[in-house]
Amino acid sequence: MSGWKYSFERLSKHEYVACIIHPKKVVCICGQKIKLNRKWEEDYLNRHIQRSGCKADKGQRTIYNWFKPIEVKPVKQVEEEEEEYDSDVYDNMDDDDLIRVDEVNENDQNQEILAINIEETSDNTRNTKKQKLICMGLQSEEISKYIKRTPAQFGGSRRIEVVARELFPNLFSQKFSRKKLNSKQKRQLNHALFAESIWQIDRPSNAVRAKACTGIAERGNICTECSYIRYNQALCNKIARPLPLSSNIKFTPKHYWEDNPLKRCLKNCDLRDIWNILNNESENQQENPWIALADKALKGAFKDKPIFTGLCEVMGDAIERKMKNKSKRNLKYSDEFTSFLTILGGISSRALDLFRQNLEGRTIQSIRQLRRNDDDYLTNPELCYENVARVKRLIDTVNYNGPICAMTDNTKLKPRLRYSPNLGCIIGSTLSNEETTVNIYNDIPKIINNVKSENGIAKNVRAYILQIPLSKFPPIVIALLPNKGADTADLILQLHKRLILEIAPQLSLHILSLGSDGAITEYQAQQLIVNIQTSEKLTVIEPQLKINFSCPIFNYIGPIIRVQDPKHAKKTARNAIMSGARLLTFGNSSARYDHFLQLINQNSSILYKNDVIKLDRQDDAAAYRTFCSSNFRQCLTTDYQVKIGMEGFAVYIFIIGKISRIFICH
Repeated sequence: MSGWKYSFERLSKHEYVACIIHPKKVVCICGQKIKLNRKWEEDYLNRHIQRSGCKADKGQRTIYNWFKPIEVKPVKQVEEEEEEYDSDVYDNMDDDDLIRVDEVNENDQNQEILAINIEETSDNTRNTKKQKLICMGLQSEEISKYIKRTPAQFGGSRRIEVVARELFPNLFSQKFSRKKLNSKQKRQLNHALFAESIWQIDRPSNAVRAKACTGIAERGNICTECSYIRYNQALCNKIARPLPLSSNIKFTPKHYWEDNPLKRCLKNCDLRDIWNILNNESENQQENPWIALADKALKGAFKDKPIFTGLCEVMGDAIERKMKNKSKRNLKYSDEFTSFLTILGGISSRALDLFRQNLEGRTIQSIRQLRRNDDDYLTNPELCYENVARVKRLIDTVNYNGPICAMTDNTKLKPRLRYSPNLGCIIGSTLSNEETTVNIYNDIPKIINNVKSENGIAKNVRAYILQIPLSKFPPIVIALLPNKGADTADLILQLHKRLILEIAPQLSLHILSLGSDGAITEYQAQQLIVNIQTSEKLTVIEPQLKINFSCPIFNYIGPIIRVQDPKHAKKTARNAIMSGARLLTFGNSSARYDHFLQLINQNSSILYKNDVIKLDRQDDAAAYRTFCSSNFRQCLTTDYQVKIGMEGFAVYIFIIGKISRIFICH
């Protein structure tokens, strides 16, 4: 009968109901909207009729009476009930939260426990006039402990995993996960959990009520429905359980605390400030730095600091795992924080270790593993089509269609042989990869003996690099060729031809320049490229300035010129003065070694003594300091006039520094 009493059919037949908006709001025939105390209950409507505010008995009719009632289909009724269900249950929840239910286990049903002890008031038990009283629910000290212990809203239903698999069998074939559910599916699951639940937890009243509690007690201080669940075995077992230790709270899933009212209230800036002030131990105590940091973070102060945000996420995850005695394996790192650690490890591995000792981050081994797994990782050291295609892919990604700079250099290599698991061969020799491929373990001594017999241990490595001539674009290595340091101009020429004549035209790469240092073999290889006969040439002739410039124009590529790398140009220009092999003259003045000695003896000198005395001729930093503007300023007086005897040296410093700066910036 309770289903008929609180139903749509019964309320729609009420003589004063003109229209039902939803189960808890109707329109009286006088035209006023009445909010009901519960679904389909006409108590508040009857009170409205008995008051003077209702004009139904005075002949005033609402406009709804001039229209025929529309039959409400069962489907629409279900939708209205679901909408009202959302408004009732979701008052303190987000749209995508799930109801927290105290599930029933098999052990709870098998045990036999007496009825729950509750507190009864004498006022309600002496109800001689048979008035309707307010139901207080089940209240006792044991029930208070139960409410304090559980974060659930309802209880008595099956486990959420079981109900979810019945509703969505295709979605949870193996393991249940809340992340797989969308908002609509979560509402359906909440509706099923609510339907199966037996009791609900009323935290404001510190009581446990029956789900069907009417709120009205005719005899005693609890209603019939709440009195019935006193003998529920599952509820008795839940209440009889002891409180868990405070140290075990950390094992409670985080989603149980998502609807914490304090968490929602602290979103208000003023309430958050009051909360921070109340949590200080004294008025003179300074503000907690963690609270201040969290406050700034909530206000969006770190939105443009993704590296710091990634560090905070990693630190929080690492501390949480430490509290649970778990290892730090498989920590999640953001892409920005990983890039920061990669750059830091490239600068100095010791700096990366120092960073990890005080904070958290990837190890150098992890960074190397990421590089090996990267699609742009160099898997073939030879100058091949695949390596150049990686550069083309980068260019297409950034929508760049401009010129490309090619550079080559030969640098020292520590003589050593070792096995490369990525290449599957022994590297560090001048032999090809096919000759040093290791198929079985017994191949290793044979290959090593072959390398030694042919004196094939590499002492140098030639790097071939492509770069976009724009800022913030790093150079990309496309070939690493080991050698003995005796490369001829013909060998370097073959590399240039393979790139310019074979690979670049297929990928439509516009190579503009070939850069190198001052090595004579590389200079000769550049000269041979410029002397190649092509159908078109770019020529600039200026007889008055004695300029006669020409460069070849290759098909699908464009003109190619030869240049020297600015860093190498600075080192070459610096070493030309330091060596003293030739005297650099400029008119009636010259640039000499003693000019550097004069500069380092000045108090405001930008140069170090080791830049001039016992110098390192390959020091890029010393070459930068030599041709920087601060060093040029040392050659001038306070009136910005060149000092006597340093005219040629000042001109040399200015020209070399300006040329290299123009090449880098423009």
